[in-house]
Amino acid sequence: MLVQFYNVSKIYSNGVKALEDVSLKIDRGEFVFLMGPSGAGKSTMIKMLYREETPSRGQIFVASRSLVRMKKKEIPILRRSIGVVFQDFKLLENKTVYENVAFAMEVIGAHQRDKRSRVLEVIQLVGLKGKENSFPHELSGGEQQRVGIARALANRPLLLIADEPTGNLDMNTAQEIMELLLDINRKGTTVIMATHAWELVKAAHKRVITLDRGKVVSDLAPGDLKLC
Repeated sequence: MLVQFYNVSKIYSNGVKALEDVSLKIDRGEFVFLMGPSGAGKSTMIKMLYREETPSRGQIFVASRSLVRMKKKEIPILRRSIGVVFQDFKLLENKTVYENVAFAMEVIGAHQRDKRSRVLEVIQLVGLKGKENSFPHELSGGEQQRVGIARALANRPLLLIADEPTGNLDMNTAQEIMELLLDINRKGTTVIMATHAWELVKAAHKRVITLDRGKVVSDLAPGDLKLC
């Protein structure tokens, strides 16, 4: 078991109830979609996984470590094992593709020799070989998202979180990014992807957890999707 939520609720200081009594488990190697309307609680759940937010009540475990009881000094160690891909890419505009990906390894103090070989490896993995010296403004949206995925993979995470990774892309490019994420999952990385793109979800045949008003309203196994 990689991720466990036990009776997790989150009420923000302004009184907004983001999550209510959420319990779920995600196995190592799974690919799980998080769906639901805006305000359903998807972003809050994702932020809790890398300890940007904490629950008001309940327990969260990632790789058997309690995120609720975790000390502040342990948070960077947690985040080394989690890669995050964002809808708006969040690339450093003044750095090349190579430098953007390398930055993720520099933050954790990776050895120079290890860094170079790993950066080139993940750039090739996401299909950007030959673009190492390009800057973000020289790339298409799909290519920029591939850089974001490469950066998220640089430190060999146990868990890859993709928060609306295709939200700013046309459908053809979105399908390419989706296939890349599925391929990463096939190689053993657990993937949790928040999305509104039902077409991509239905085609992928993976588990789908749906939130609404902070509650889990359905948790469908791949075989159940044909009934939808």
